[in-house]
Amino acid sequence: MFGRRLLLWARLLVGVGFMYQGVTRITEMRTIAELFARSGGWQSWPLVGGIRSLELVLWLALLEFFLGVFLFGGLLTRILGVVAIAVVGFQLAAVGLAGGVLNPLLLAGSAAVTALGGGPGTMDSVLGKMQRRSMERAAERARTRV
Repeated sequence: MFGRRLLLWARLLVGVGFMYQGVTRITEMRTIAELFARSGGWQSWPLVGGIRSLELVLWLALLEFFLGVFLFGGLLTRILGVVAIAVVGFQLAAVGLAGGVLNPLLLAGSAAVTALGGGPGTMDSVLGKMQRRSMERAAERARTRV
């Protein structure tokens, strides 16, 4: 029981961390864009190579806030956990620890959510229970008809 609650709190904290980082990226957009511009190694990467640093910061902010909302709500936790690992991994590879101490913590939290799940109370588990119940009822109806 304690482990499941710990996963719940980890998922909530990771979600809040991503939302906070997304809002921070918007409020300090110029400063973070300059940080990305100074470390220009990411500009030769396939997906983000043609993007200007200010545009990259805006996309990262939107993506991080989106990830935070969905992880906090517990929807698609394992799938979005993989996306979160990719986003934070990109930031760590591009700017390193100059991007802040929150990035390695979010990377560890996202890895835990991806590997172990989001804990109790996720929308994934509720939707899964609803789907199993409807399948059981359909099977029961099929058995009673025969």
